[in-house]
Amino acid sequence: MLASLWRARRRGSCVEALPRAGRSCARLAGVALALALAVSPGVAFAQAEALLDEGKALMKKGKVAEACPKLEESYRLSPRSATLLALAMCHEKQGKIATAWSEYIDLGAAARKEGNKRLEADAKARGAKLELSLPRLTLSVPRAAAVEGLEVMLDGAPVDGALWGQARPIDPGQHKVSASAPGRKPWEKSVSIKRGERKTVAVPALAKDASAVAQPAPAAEAPAAPVAAAPEKGSAASGDGAAGPGKGAAVPGKGAAGSGKDAAVPGKGAVAAAPGKGAAVPGKGAVAAAPGKGAAVPETDASPAAPPAAEEPERSSGSSPRHTGGFVIEAGVAGGALIGLMDSGSFGDLSAYSYSYNIPEGELIAPCDDEVCHASFDPAIGPFAGGEAFIGFALSEDLHLGARVRGGYRFGGGYLVVGGPSASMRLGRVWLGLSGLVGPVAQEAKVTGIKGEIPSEVVHLNYGRSEVAVNAREGSLPESALVETIAFGGSVDVSLVLADLPSAGWTSGALLLSVSPTVMKGLDGWVFAAPASLGYRFY
Repeated sequence: MLASLWRARRRGSCVEALPRAGRSCARLAGVALALALAVSPGVAFAQAEALLDEGKALMKKGKVAEACPKLEESYRLSPRSATLLALAMCHEKQGKIATAWSEYIDLGAAARKEGNKRLEADAKARGAKLELSLPRLTLSVPRAAAVEGLEVMLDGAPVDGALWGQARPIDPGQHKVSASAPGRKPWEKSVSIKRGERKTVAVPALAKDASAVAQPAPAAEAPAAPVAAAPEKGSAASGDGAAGPGKGAAVPGKGAAGSGKDAAVPGKGAVAAAPGKGAAVPGKGAVAAAPGKGAAVPETDASPAAPPAAEEPERSSGSSPRHTGGFVIEAGVAGGALIGLMDSGSFGDLSAYSYSYNIPEGELIAPCDDEVCHASFDPAIGPFAGGEAFIGFALSEDLHLGARVRGGYRFGGGYLVVGGPSASMRLGRVWLGLSGLVGPVAQEAKVTGIKGEIPSEVVHLNYGRSEVAVNAREGSLPESALVETIAFGGSVDVSLVLADLPSAGWTSGALLLSVSPTVMKGLDGWVFAAPASLGYRFY
């Protein structure tokens, strides 16, 4: 066997020795293959390390356009978390923030599997920071445009139908949206989008393509009669240009498809199977598919049928999921704290009380009423629950103007019903707004006493005091009372978009979590509110 292998080696091939040493050759080939498989991962790892070092060096020099492809190739050769982190940072510096955001999410998942909590937290923090400034593009496909076989593409990549009408993160810059369908003219549009911007591209109903309409099928030819055995003048054998016996005819008989004059299919000048006199190819009196002499249809020179006019594109009944130029309605439930610093007010009939003050003639005892007496109250803090609503107009996808109403019941006694003009603007996933508010506010508060007013002309006789305590009998004052006032002020409205759900239907909108710090000045004191709400804004 060794001798056979040696001879095979000298001849340069192991195949010639296979009859005697095939098993040894197979073993040698297996060892070589195992060595190659063992070496290739090491080579790929070394190449990935070199590309990673090159990419990091280029990033330090600010050459991110050159660094990112090297890092991508390094990650392809050896997918490791350290490489993915460098790649995401490179794409972030390059301005491809949606790509970087997606890579940070993948990095967090990989770090979680590896048990690297520090890297996982870092990836989440970086991704959350980018998420606030992600551009989002919505591809809206109205019902009128959703024909059979429709394919929508973004930058040359198909978009699944389940993602139509949904806002998707996208890198800032220029992008191309296209659509095509069988029997329809293709459509495309370029769109430019910036950081934090939201845009919607509505795919129109594609116009029908006249060139794709099937041509009318040719008239069915009558079955040919048996061809005579002996060729006659004008037959295919004689070369006179006819398909069968008879001048210019397909079968025996002058100008007829079957025997006899005046047959049902074209004769003279009709379509022939081979070029010749009166055949379908250019020749004497030939017209494609035209009726001939003696046919059932009158003999005329047929002109090519004019192509049908292209139909007008179907008008799309849909519009942008965020209805720019349309009405906006938001409704939600609200709750929070109501703080009242109303130090004076009334709690009903005060005529049962009286007070005294000095006048030139001596001391005057004056009865109380709501005009000259008022009660004093301690500050009060209590929770309230209710709802709020916003009704407005969308000047653009990111700017809404309208009016806001907020109301609720204060537990322990009281209420809040205020409203006024409001404006809100979207910045990424956050809506910022301002609202002017006015309305009645009431709450149950502890009564500390009653005071009566002293006329200004006798203030100098009362040690300069403008009011004096009412002589209330012990136990006659209520422990607490409902104090009411009309308050004026405003709120700052901050809303976080929990879910953005644009569509072509009436349900298009977003789920918002909002906080609205409110400051209002009452006729007697101040009112503060800190409501939070969960609502849905239809736009």
